[in-house]
Amino acid sequence: MRKIITVHFVLRLIPLALLSVLFAMEFTLESPDGRSLRLCSYLLAAAIQYVAYPLSREDTANSTRFYIVSSMYYICAFLMQMGRDMADLYFILPGVGFVILYLIGGLAYKYSDASAVFRKDAAWCCAEEDSRTFYAILVLGLSFALVVMRYEDAPPAMYHICITLIAVMDILLHIRAYSGRTMLIGRRRERRIQAIVASNGHMSDIVPEVESTILAKAYKRIDQFMRDSKPYLDEKFTMEKMSEMLKLNRLYISRSINKFTNKNFRQYVNWHRVLYAVELMRADPWLKVIELAFMSGFHSQVTFNMCFKLFLDETPSDMLSRLRLLKPRPEVSKIEVELPQDEVLPSLQGARK
Repeated sequence: MRKIITVHFVLRLIPLALLSVLFAMEFTLESPDGRSLRLCSYLLAAAIQYVAYPLSREDTANSTRFYIVSSMYYICAFLMQMGRDMADLYFILPGVGFVILYLIGGLAYKYSDASAVFRKDAAWCCAEEDSRTFYAILVLGLSFALVVMRYEDAPPAMYHICITLIAVMDILLHIRAYSGRTMLIGRRRERRIQAIVASNGHMSDIVPEVESTILAKAYKRIDQFMRDSKPYLDEKFTMEKMSEMLKLNRLYISRSINKFTNKNFRQYVNWHRVLYAVELMRADPWLKVIELAFMSGFHSQVTFNMCFKLFLDETPSDMLSRLRLLKPRPEVSKIEVELPQDEVLPSLQGARK
């Protein structure tokens, strides 16, 4: 089975790649002086990137920029401090600044739109952000501890303990990013929260009977909305837009559509577009295929042909050919304007004179 490489998958690998590069460059140095402190700082650099991993409600664009900038900074910082024991100035203290700025940016993003606080999935978003805050505080605490240990000439055993703690934290953060769990509360309790969010605030104990009723009501609203408002005519129509317009949870939209149509959201939207194209064909079978595609909300004729063939088992051209036989092209009639006889004669008599 072919694996799909997503943005989230790449972002999970960047801290591992950064850590591998830093370790590889570190062991090319001849002098081992201050190596324990530097190894701790490299692990913290990876942890900082994991703390910045995008949460479920976040766009990956900001995190991607942060990952790229921070990775470039840390590699350049390594080259700047090569041969010198200045890991605190180049890695630890700037890392503390990175974490603080990212947390401030997250708060600004969260409260920039008041409606986001009252979303159906706000409970799970708050749990995720609480876990991010906890791990960020842990990273900040370890960072300051390393700086203190450096200036207090701590024994090597303290650095070894710190390396172990940060390595364990990196593993937990990677699992958190991979699984989507907070890693602070039990798995069953997290599933419980997600089930409550998925049922629009209803307890999951009342499913499946009540849940089926809720899904039926949700699909009735969706179907009525699609037939009355025809939002699918916008080629950029997405589930997020439907969720905002209907004030429905996206997961509920997806589940209700799948339950009652056996289609996913994209197939459901394209199905309505195909039905609308058929209406246009019956009204005017002499339209061109590319005209029908754009009038129905498709962004290309190729996609239109594929969806039409998939749902109706024939091409748009075949259906147009059948309909044109039943409804021939209307001939353009020649309109002849005849002037009254009493208006023509005087004009002719005037011309003879």
